[in-house]
Amino acid sequence: MSTTPIQASESLLRRPYSRDFVSNRKLLIVFSQAWLIAVTYYISFLLRFDYSLRRPEWLLFVNTLPIILLAKLVIFYVFGLIRGWWRYVGMSDLVDIAKASVLSTLILYLVLVRFVASYPRSVLAIDFALTILVVGGARFVVRAYTEHVQDSAAREGALVVGAGQAGTAIVRELKQNPSLRLRPIGFVDDDLSKHGIRIHGVQVLGETADLPELIERYDARCVLIAIPSATGSQVERIVRKCRESKVDFKILPAFNERIKGGASVKELRSLNVEDLLGRQPVPLDTQSIRNRIEGKILMVTGAAGSIGSELVRQAARHNPKELILFERSENDLFKLCNELSDTYPALNYVPIVGDILDVGTLRDTFALHRPQSVFHAAAYKHVPIMETNCFQAVVNNIFGTYNVALVARQFKVEDFVMLSSDKAVRPTNIMGVTKRVAELILLGLQHENTRFVAVRFGNVLGSNGSVLPIFQQQLAKGGPITVTHPDAKRYFMTIPEAVQLVLQASTMGKGGEIFILDMGEPVRIYDLAQNVIRLSGLQPGEDIKIVFTGLRPGEKLVEELLTEGEGIARTGHSKIRVLSSAEIPFTQVQQWLDELSALVEAKNVHGLITKLSAIVPKYRPSQEILSQCHVDRHDIALKYRRTRPSGAALAETAA
Repeated sequence: MSTTPIQASESLLRRPYSRDFVSNRKLLIVFSQAWLIAVTYYISFLLRFDYSLRRPEWLLFVNTLPIILLAKLVIFYVFGLIRGWWRYVGMSDLVDIAKASVLSTLILYLVLVRFVASYPRSVLAIDFALTILVVGGARFVVRAYTEHVQDSAAREGALVVGAGQAGTAIVRELKQNPSLRLRPIGFVDDDLSKHGIRIHGVQVLGETADLPELIERYDARCVLIAIPSATGSQVERIVRKCRESKVDFKILPAFNERIKGGASVKELRSLNVEDLLGRQPVPLDTQSIRNRIEGKILMVTGAAGSIGSELVRQAARHNPKELILFERSENDLFKLCNELSDTYPALNYVPIVGDILDVGTLRDTFALHRPQSVFHAAAYKHVPIMETNCFQAVVNNIFGTYNVALVARQFKVEDFVMLSSDKAVRPTNIMGVTKRVAELILLGLQHENTRFVAVRFGNVLGSNGSVLPIFQQQLAKGGPITVTHPDAKRYFMTIPEAVQLVLQASTMGKGGEIFILDMGEPVRIYDLAQNVIRLSGLQPGEDIKIVFTGLRPGEKLVEELLTEGEGIARTGHSKIRVLSSAEIPFTQVQQWLDELSALVEAKNVHGLITKLSAIVPKYRPSQEILSQCHVDRHDIALKYRRTRPSGAALAETAA
């Protein structure tokens, strides 16, 4: 069985003579330092006396050399210059050498000038400069030689796209770590002012348009894309050139996927569809988020879902006092707890298997743990399934939200944040209209002790049941990939980005707001399917077919984030907007819930759709749900106009 370089080095460290090696290495460093100190001191005398040492000067040198060696070796030891690997020397080491030289020169000046007769002071000045030059230079010579040997031994040459901070960090790591088996050939950057310069000894060779030529000229076997802020079109153009040249390529994730640290070779990965969306890094007021979470008791409903689990992960980074994980799926909750135990061993979290429809469990949880903030992520979200299960959608999304929100108000929770959906805008399906009703319920529950806000956003890539995992499953089976309509468009956002903005929006709410996240431009589903196929190394239409199946019940051709007439205002964050919403009396909310409850109890689909349309006038039921009412669209539309109370009637009811 073959052994990798990393495994080989690990086995070497486990050998019994490894301690002897370390001890001998320290002795070698001490000897080399002493030799360099002696040489620089001797050269200082030569320079001071014009390369002619008579007997008095020679005796002075010999008699004072032990003092010089002792003083400098002790001070070098204090500054850590007797330890470390010279192959990894950097500017910090040079600064330490300068500090040690300054201190040793001052001490020697006080000792030698005072106690040694006729000692030439200029020798110490010359010795000071030479010590920094020779001792520091020797280290950099070792580093240069080591990197040259490593470069020669590397198996594959790599071009690094991007000569910014991320790209230079990647090159530095490649040059220092031979086990990565990659040799940086050069940078590729579209900034013309950087062309020709050298960074860490590696030259900027050209721009991305020159990639095919550079790959061929320098026999590059790999391209590392290190531009975390690149747009989707920029990444796609670079990837296309890599494919034309038939070389491997890796990409550094965007900043919002690297919350824990800076750029590293370990973070380079294969290209994902998310990279082609070109989502820009999210600017965050991290301090305000930390102030909101640190030392607080937080509760997340639907904690083991796609969004809920990411909320938990990101909240865990800000040191909450306690995280309450409320989830009805035992298996998913078990997996999340295992992940948290491994990643955040000091985190205080409480897993609770419970349903938001179980008011008793909710009350017990709030009474026992007293959460200060609640993130409500539990909901039914699959549009076609909810069209044929309208009662379950109403019970879970409307009554479940009401249960959690009302109990939160009763226990005087400070903040309640509900995750809403773009499908609540001019809804054409049960899922969307139930989320809109849930938003309205929060507006009616505003209370001086609890701030209720909702955050509305579109689809998130990679969530359970979303389009991307479905495409990947179909691709794994050899196709075809199914797309509803060639012109269907959706707003997409990565899960980490969505959650970051949800946390940011939660710091802004004063109560009664509906925040809208900037989703960028809508993405055509057909283009997304093509990219998924190309990322697997196949060609759409040739290797994998794309089949159009038609829009499913309740689906729109293009989703919306705003309804005509909704007032929208800016916030302090460029990617978050806020809707102006009218206040709703709590008595009105109670009336809606009583009527909806009776209709659900009676299994009256027609009455349920009629009532939902009265609450949300812009709701347009799908043909699928209308077929369950056994009436045609025209008749039920007339019914809505006859049964919907006027504005005056609503005012009288509220009074």
